[in-house]
Amino acid sequence: MKSISLVGKTAGIFGLYAGLCLASTLVMASQTLSGAMIKAEIQSSLALLGIAADPAISQDRQFLPCAADLTIEPMFGSYKTVRVSCSDEDGFSIAVRTQIQLDSPVSILGGNAKTAAQPSNHSANIVKLSRSLRRGEVITHDDLVLVASPDHRLVGYFEKLDDVVGRKTNRSLSVNQVVRNRHLEMDWLVEKDQLVTIETQIGGVTVAGSGLALDNAQMGDLLKVLNQSSKVIIEGRVVSEKKVKIITK
Repeated sequence: MKSISLVGKTAGIFGLYAGLCLASTLVMASQTLSGAMIKAEIQSSLALLGIAADPAISQDRQFLPCAADLTIEPMFGSYKTVRVSCSDEDGFSIAVRTQIQLDSPVSILGGNAKTAAQPSNHSANIVKLSRSLRRGEVITHDDLVLVASPDHRLVGYFEKLDDVVGRKTNRSLSVNQVVRNRHLEMDWLVEKDQLVTIETQIGGVTVAGSGLALDNAQMGDLLKVLNQSSKVIIEGRVVSEKKVKIITK
């Protein structure tokens, strides 16, 4: 009587199962909402109110994906701290210190948030999709349409087509959907450990030097840089590709 060994088949089945589990885990990880995305949403939301901020949230922190729009609202009567919430069934709610800049409107810093947050009467131009896109697609001009929208509750959206063209989607998107920061792969103008040009304004004279970026950053982000000459860590704002303008006190 011929005997049949099940060892090889069993190992193969377990190997296939493990592979499927790993693939599923990788897919879920790719669809998570990162701290960097939430930071960009907060900055975009506050920018509508004329507030420059550098939210204190780890850019590498990961959250479950959120199908609904994120809600960003002030806490304790001002925008010094905001609550970021996802209304999904398994959603989340976190408090984030915004570290708003001292030149932001006093009414918003001090607590008159309701008055400061009232929308203006004119509509904004908002970039939407003219067709559905799959995850990983590179966006072209033909995929986009610019529409006027009176809904000033929207955050993290784009007002110019050129700011979206060439970017890659990090999830599947539907036709007529508003394109948001968190729908796209991060577009770093400066990457960690990259050499950058640092500029400082001294008495009307611009002094340029070389520095080493200590983190990833997008346009407008505050970034810590190691001055290559003095070996001192300084902080500045990203103003263009590989260029940081140092903040002087």
